[in-house]
Amino acid sequence: MAAKSEDIIIVAGSGRSGTTWLGNVIAGDDRRIIFEPFECRRVPEFADLGMRPYFPPSEALPQWQSRVAALFSGKIGNEWTDQDRNRLDPSRDPGGLVIKEIRANGMLAWLSDHFPCTVVYLVRHPYAVIASRVKQNWDTHIDAYLSQKRLVEDFLSPFMATITSAQTEVQRHAVMWCLENLVPMRQRAQYPWIFCRYEDLVAHPEEEAARLLGQLGLELTPSRRQALGELSRTCSSKETDRSTQALTDGRHALPEEDRKQAAAILDAFDIDIYQGEL
Repeated sequence: MAAKSEDIIIVAGSGRSGTTWLGNVIAGDDRRIIFEPFECRRVPEFADLGMRPYFPPSEALPQWQSRVAALFSGKIGNEWTDQDRNRLDPSRDPGGLVIKEIRANGMLAWLSDHFPCTVVYLVRHPYAVIASRVKQNWDTHIDAYLSQKRLVEDFLSPFMATITSAQTEVQRHAVMWCLENLVPMRQRAQYPWIFCRYEDLVAHPEEEAARLLGQLGLELTPSRRQALGELSRTCSSKETDRSTQALTDGRHALPEEDRKQAAAILDAFDIDIYQGEL
């Protein structure tokens, strides 16, 4: 039987933006979560995918279609991808898949064009993402974007001076946030993706969750409500990082000089989703 779009839900966004949390809310206890299957260092079937792949939506790419089809059929899995399997109620048949992924933003249009799936695209204030990544000593992986000729031609060429001039850690992570979000931001008007801001989910959890789940044809069940009340295991455990004000206003995440550096990068990329909140 062919899969329906509601059977496969992709929760996509940047790392440190709340995708694990939102994925758990959507999955509840009756949908299998596949955790970051496009992590090329962890999943052998996608070992040659690269760190931040861009797939032009108009290209068939048959070498990848078969592997993605196997993934969407539930045939690809290991300890990494199945780390959330214990959330499932063993007495119930899984009602579909939730693919939680932070490395597929450049693939979303291609996935939407070639497979029956529903995309939930989550963003979080860049300052909060930058601060979290700096604290976690994350690499930026900017070279993974610049090494893709087609991606540079299609999207990045106007911003090369800004990208290559980024020197400080904050500047480079600001560039990374822009690189991760530029492609889906430019493409989402052409697709029926469900859009969500992390800050809205934190500030109005019940209302925002009901909106998202309603668009997905899902109910806010007790297991989903429980997940909504949990902060992701991937988030900081410090109470000072968990106040509503700190989580809903990214300007609290960085000192003033760092905010100025990041704002200059965001302005250069003309990404205005947080215009007025910088």
